[in-house]
Amino acid sequence: MSSENIDNGNIELIEPTTGKLFFEQKTELIFCKPHLIPLKSEALERLEDMQRKIARQLQEKRVEASKTVNRKEVV
Repeated sequence: MSSENIDNGNIELIEPTTGKLFFEQKTELIFCKPHLIPLKSEALERLEDMQRKIARQLQEKRVEASKTVNRKEVV
């Protein structure tokens, strides 16, 4: 191989005289749209919704209980 072939971008092909020669044809890459996956599963979202509802109900009961305590003190 001479330095002239390398400078021009041409590379000599050296084929083996014994053994097997493999050739793999590479196809061009095909890009598709990225698929967005949720960060949270549906089950986790349902569980969080249930916890929020329960916390809201508990807060409402506490507010009602404090109102009834205040009414008893006034009377």
